[in-house]
Order: sequence, then C-alpha cells, then structure tokens
Amino acid sequence: MEDDSVEGVIMTNKEGIPILTNFNLMGATNYGLSMKRLGDMTQISAKEIDPFDEVLVLRLKTKKIEIMVVPNREFNIIVMQHSRGSSKKSKHEHGNKNNNKS
Repeated sequence: MEDDSVEGVIMTNKEGIPILTNFNLMGATNYGLSMKRLGDMTQISAKEIDPFDEVLVLRLKTKKIEIMVVPNREFNIIVMQHSRGSSKKSKHEHGNKNNNKS
C-alpha cells in the first residue's frame, strides 16, 4: 500500500466475497468474484498440464491496470495497481520533432 501505483488491496473468503479491503465495496465484490472464477480456471488448467503443480500467483496486465492474485484454499488476496508499462507521453514527445537545422 506504500507504493503510489497501488489502487487497492482486497482479501476475499474462499467464495470470492471481500472480507477485508481498502477499495469500495461494490468494486471489491466485482473484482473478488471475477478473480475467483479466473483463479479457479487457471488452477484447473495448471493441474491438467501437471497434476503435481499449483498456481501461486496469477498476474493480469491490461493497458490501464495490473492485477496480482494470490489464490489460497481459504482466501484470495488481490492487489490492483496502475500498469507500470503505460507511460503516457505528451503530444510533444510523440512526433512533433523538428528536423530543421540552423
């Protein structure tokens, strides 16, 4: 939470319902349930590939946000942060270079 890029942290029960969060409850519930379903599908896929393996951390990165999920049998921890790779350049940095020589 010390990092300025962190938007929120959610701890959910095994059903994906938030039990501890610093995020708004509606958003935390949506993220919790969605990440629970995604985590379950990922865990099943990992087990199909190698029955003796398991998912420790699931990382999802979009243009706007990065989500890390730590799945557990009894709870999930979800951390959301601004995507670090999405540096926004000003219009002046995108092609307004002047190639004229003095």
